[in-house]
Formats: sequence, C-alpha cells, structure tokens
Amino acid sequence: MKRRLLRKGKTLARRILDDKLAEVLPQLEVPRVLDLGSKKAPYHDLLKCQRVDSLDILIQHRPHIVGDAHCLPIRDNAYDAVIATQVLEHCHTPQQVVLEAHRILKPGGAFVVSVPFIYIIHGDPYDYWRFTEYALQDILKPFNQVEVWPLGNRVTSMWDFVSCHKTILRYFNHLLPARAMSQPNCRCPQSYFALARK
Repeated sequence: MKRRLLRKGKTLARRILDDKLAEVLPQLEVPRVLDLGSKKAPYHDLLKCQRVDSLDILIQHRPHIVGDAHCLPIRDNAYDAVIATQVLEHCHTPQQVVLEAHRILKPGGAFVVSVPFIYIIHGDPYDYWRFTEYALQDILKPFNQVEVWPLGNRVTSMWDFVSCHKTILRYFNHLLPARAMSQPNCRCPQSYFALARK
C-alpha cells in the first residue's frame, strides 16, 4: 500500500487566479503566445495555439528567451497574445513593460495580466508595486479595449497572510473550498485580472 504524502496546497490567491486563467486562456486560440516572467510555464497546457514562447530574466527557469520585460528582444507585431501573470509588481517600471507588450503584439492581439492588490511582499527577484483597478486601467491605456475583474476578497487575503509562509496552515490550502471563500469584492479584492486588446 502506497503512503500518501501530506502536501502543501497552493495559496487561495493562486487557486483563484488559476480558475480565472482556465476560463480565459483556452478562448484565445491564437497562433503565437509569449509568456512573460514564465518561470516553469504552468499555464501552457491551457493554451490552444501553435506556439508558446516563454521569457524570463532568470536563465535557471530555462525560458525560450532570456530577457528583461522592460526592453524585450523581440520585433514589433510578433505575437498574437502576451501573458503576464503576477509579473508587473516585480517590474521597476511597469508602464514600460506594458508598452513593450503593446509593441510586440499584432493589431487585435490580447494582453492577459494579473496583479496582486492585498498580498505579502515576495521575491522573484524584487517586489515593487501593488495595483488598484484604477492603476491597472491607467497603465493599460495604450490598448483599445480593457476589461478588469477583481479576484478574491478580505477572507482570501487574510487566509493567505496567515498561511502563506512556512506554517502548518499551508497544508490545509488544498482542502479549503476556494470558490465559496473567494466571491470577488470590488472594494477589497485580493488581486486583479485584466484582458486588454490592441
């Protein structure tokens, strides 16, 4: 008989974001996608496209392209979609990253973005910013069409604060009813998700 290992569950914030990405990414159905700050590229299986390239500043994540999102080593109009999940808070000048994403997108291309609002300070390698809906709308002004959704609420934020690091509570994360605990609160969300069209 195999012994089942007790494992740490994803944070509620990550589970809520994963649900939203599972809803949005399969609808893109485009030929070429770039995943900015991709790390281990966890969302590539959700994409229905011919090619997905990953870009990361750290070579140890083994991306297709090693580079800085502030100055992408990519020609104009090269991609049909760009994904930046939990990336902009790590960029010292997020407006520049948005302009670079806009530049490399084809006309009509999609920019998929998620950013934290109430969340712990975390690495990768630095953590500079927190965004409100208004800040996100403002930096996405170069795009023709922008939709923004709040994700999570006070309860999900508080749970992630108390369970996010090396506490025993983290082992309960995969047991919690994320959908029941994560009804979005537009006045106090945990994070934001946006879909912008060039």
